[in-house]
Amino acid sequence: MAHRGFAFPPMFFLLGLFWFLPPASAQMTNRIGKFSGTCQTETLGREFITSYMEDCGNSSQFEVQITGYFAFTSVSVSISNYTGDGAKFENKTMVNQGEMVPVRLPESVGVKGSTKFSKVVLVKADKDISVVSVSNKHVSPETTVLYPVSSLGNEHYVVTPFTESFKSYPEFSIITYQEPNSVDVHVKGKLHYLTQVYSTGNKLGIKLPSFQGIQLQGIEDLSGTRIVSEKPVAVLVGQVCFCNSTKCNHVFEQLLPVCSWGTTYIIPPLPWQKVDDIVYITASQSTTVLYQRGDKQENVTLTGGNALQLPVKPSIPVYISANVGIQVVFYSLGAAIPNSSHAFLMNVPDVASYCLMYSINEQEGFENFALMVANTSETGAIILDNQPLRDVEWNRVPGTEFVWGMHTLGPAMRSHAVEHASSPFALLSVGTAAMDSYGIPGSCRKDVTFKCQTETQQIREQLKKCRDVFQQGNTSEFCSFMNSTLVNLETMCAEDRAASLEEVARPFGSLLNSSFLSAGGTESKRDVASAVTFLLRSVELAALTVALRSPEKKTQNVTTECMAIETLLIPAASRCDGVFRLRGQEETMDIHCNAVTRAATEDPWAVAFISYSTLDSIINTTLLDEGDLMADEKMRNFHLNSRVVSGAIGDGRPMYLSRPVNFTLHHRQAKKEEEETRCVHWKFIAGKGTWAEDGCKSLQTNSTHTICSCDHLSSFALLMGHTGVEVVCAVIAGFLHYLFLACFTWMFLEGLHLFLTVRNLKVVNYTSASRFKKRFMYPFGYGFPALVVAISAAVNPGGYGTSNHCWLSLERGFHWSFLGPICAIILINLTFFIVTLWILRDKLSSLNEDVSTLKDTRLLTFKAIAQLFILGCTWSLGLFQVGSAKMVMAYLFSIVNSLQGAFIFLVHCLLNRQVREEYRRWIKGTRKPSPTTQTFSPSVSTVATNTKVVSWGVPSTSSL
Repeated sequence: MAHRGFAFPPMFFLLGLFWFLPPASAQMTNRIGKFSGTCQTETLGREFITSYMEDCGNSSQFEVQITGYFAFTSVSVSISNYTGDGAKFENKTMVNQGEMVPVRLPESVGVKGSTKFSKVVLVKADKDISVVSVSNKHVSPETTVLYPVSSLGNEHYVVTPFTESFKSYPEFSIITYQEPNSVDVHVKGKLHYLTQVYSTGNKLGIKLPSFQGIQLQGIEDLSGTRIVSEKPVAVLVGQVCFCNSTKCNHVFEQLLPVCSWGTTYIIPPLPWQKVDDIVYITASQSTTVLYQRGDKQENVTLTGGNALQLPVKPSIPVYISANVGIQVVFYSLGAAIPNSSHAFLMNVPDVASYCLMYSINEQEGFENFALMVANTSETGAIILDNQPLRDVEWNRVPGTEFVWGMHTLGPAMRSHAVEHASSPFALLSVGTAAMDSYGIPGSCRKDVTFKCQTETQQIREQLKKCRDVFQQGNTSEFCSFMNSTLVNLETMCAEDRAASLEEVARPFGSLLNSSFLSAGGTESKRDVASAVTFLLRSVELAALTVALRSPEKKTQNVTTECMAIETLLIPAASRCDGVFRLRGQEETMDIHCNAVTRAATEDPWAVAFISYSTLDSIINTTLLDEGDLMADEKMRNFHLNSRVVSGAIGDGRPMYLSRPVNFTLHHRQAKKEEEETRCVHWKFIAGKGTWAEDGCKSLQTNSTHTICSCDHLSSFALLMGHTGVEVVCAVIAGFLHYLFLACFTWMFLEGLHLFLTVRNLKVVNYTSASRFKKRFMYPFGYGFPALVVAISAAVNPGGYGTSNHCWLSLERGFHWSFLGPICAIILINLTFFIVTLWILRDKLSSLNEDVSTLKDTRLLTFKAIAQLFILGCTWSLGLFQVGSAKMVMAYLFSIVNSLQGAFIFLVHCLLNRQVREEYRRWIKGTRKPSPTTQTFSPSVSTVATNTKVVSWGVPSTSSL
């Protein structure tokens, strides 16, 4: 199996479909038919051994890729008897559920030539993992699945791909585990070891100490060579440097033992292949084999040790059957330029090993395909990621009741679940790219009645953080809590036995009393929210698991100090028209028996209802004081006034509610008339927990109880708070919005009038200016802000008022209905100010020398600076309240902008000559009629020349 690069998580690693699995020793894979042997090979385990055979080229990169199925899985990767760099090699890591962690190995681990070696790679874990071995070289990557020690066997038959290149030769390795072993190699072909050459019929006896192996290389094809060992061994086969359709590259594969061989195989064709591929059929005894390619059949009799090589034509499926077990290995020869792809080896699954459930991964940069073989009458029931599989053209496999089909996947790294409710099928994940290709048999999953699927992207991030904490040797209350929760859940989900609800309530109840939740420890509030989310989900899954594993008990219930749980088991394909009521403490859940939309199934499904005694107080005291745990800002003044309850349904398959579920929640404190209740559910979004109303509504409420109706199942509670204050706050926020916009609108008009006046450089008639102001400026100055507020309120009427301030909400960007106009006005006024100064600079410089000797130059400068305040430009300081200077800028913003009114009074009143004259006359009691038209100076003194008078402004507008 080849793959580009060395970060390849194989498809059977279930990356992203986080299903807990039982230990390898307890797994019983779904099978139809019978194996000819006595063992079944699994891909999950806790101990693995491998080696790295010689490949072409001088520089290689070796690694093992480890995928976990349980959180906090400790893994150790070591090399026995390794003395490179003067030290032992051991890499300890941690892998979480659904994660793939690569571990790079030293280049010196590679084995050269026919020789014994002690550099055996050991992988050990405290929980089940999957491992892929990668030997990577430039345009020559190759991978193989490693089978755990528990799946190794005592008898193998070698298959070595044939090549005519003089640069390459076949090879195989035999590796023993922790006990000394005796191995007999019955040679077929020709190989050399030490100073001798062994040919067909020779037997090579080998004594291997523990954790050692032997690599043997052939002079010619070694296919059919038999390996018999006293104790189980791992056997790798391959070709040092295969050169055929592509540039030379290394191929290798770990063989399956004879005891796991099957009798019936189907090989669907590769979608991109244009040339013949090869299938190797190996027999361990006298065997009759039927080989059917399309409608053409062949019957072949093989003797023990025969390795039959037959072609696989493009676009034509192959059907193989035998009277006893045979080994079938598919060998893709690759393709030449321009559609170049690499060669790879792949074990073909036999029909008896077909199962109901697989997972596959798209590989980034590849054109990915899912090749399927299914019963002809069952193809319509195959689902991909919980959706019916569409757009698949099914083709008959002649001579069988099966068909094969291909589904094109995407080019990005993504995991998929493919399953059928009752009919086993086969799945191969294959892909091609420039100078590369891969092929992997599907990973058969046990058909468990329930899958403990708990993880979300946020939870995965938290688990990754904990892995880093543990690997650094540090401690964390949050990580310890998560680990304890997962251990409890794994215990319930991994053990294939009946259990009681007491076994759920007791360990999870102790976690509810932990100091981490009640006090938060040294952890952040968001860590507490993450832990609460995971705990809620885990209790639901554990309760459903107990119900499904006890079919003889239709109902179960338990009440402890921390929680009350009741479960109900619904018989398979039951028809009813009633409502089930589940009760926990003083709360109830009513669910219609037809509320669940699901496919017809012979399996029962379960309902669970949990009422938590103390969780509401934990959330109230530990989380709600942070002020950001409400999805709706207006709900942040509310408080929890009920127990937290959870509802869940499950039978191991996706279920959707066709009818709402009703919850009756008891009030912790009696509801007052002026208080409002909100039915909410718990959400964990963007790393924080929130209470949200979407999907829930209140049907009925009184002083002691509220009935909530929700269209989904989750964890629910009641929020209660006063609503009258909210209305007043919203009105205040609306008025403030209008008044601030009006102020800035008049600042804009101020800047516009100043700019037009200076640009015209002429005497302005006061009466005309007054008429202009009343006709145009008043309607715009007060109408524009009213229009903005009206539109804002119509678009988002709930945007006025927050939990802490009677101001605009930050949700949905509503605050930009204020900031948008404000920023625009500040920029425009700043432009007006700069242009005005520029015009005055040019104009004043053209006047006579008296201008440069004015006594009022300082006053002119002061009034120019004052215009920055009057035009509102200083409000831009508010945009810089970020980072470390936030507090300084906040003080500066408040101080500077509080002086705006003072500068308006100074410029327009005290420093305006006309206004001062009016004040003087008013104080003296003089009432002299003023002329109809008046000429004003630049509000400092008249800048006189022999020819004209320059005016900068008009009364009650702006004056520099």
